[in-house]
Amino acid sequence: MPPSRYSKRGDTWEPVTGVASDANGPVDLRGATLRFLAVAQINSIKVYIDSNVPAHGPCVNVEDISANVADRGRYRYEMAIAGVSAAGLFKCELEAIMPNGKVITWPSREANNPEWQIDSDINPPVG
Repeated sequence: MPPSRYSKRGDTWEPVTGVASDANGPVDLRGATLRFLAVAQINSIKVYIDSNVPAHGPCVNVEDISANVADRGRYRYEMAIAGVSAAGLFKCELEAIMPNGKVITWPSREANNPEWQIDSDINPPVG
């Protein structure tokens, strides 16, 4: 299956967006702490994109910003240069620490993780 997202190394637009849902539909993420994670095996090294690293950019809960019920479960990862400085095929997931302290990860099976292909650029690496 081809990657669900493509970009070039160093490109910070457009944000990664999605909807966290379960069998009942979009999950109420209000008040949750979100973390966007992506990992790629580049040569023999694992390279991570982690929204908990300030230099990689934040992951936000759209529903906390918007009062619109249609935004239930929506999240947005605003990339920063340091977060997209390596080229490779990344597997992605969203982690939410809910207000009650429970941790939920989407997707729940690694085999279902969306893939993000970050290709090399003709410019020298940034960062």
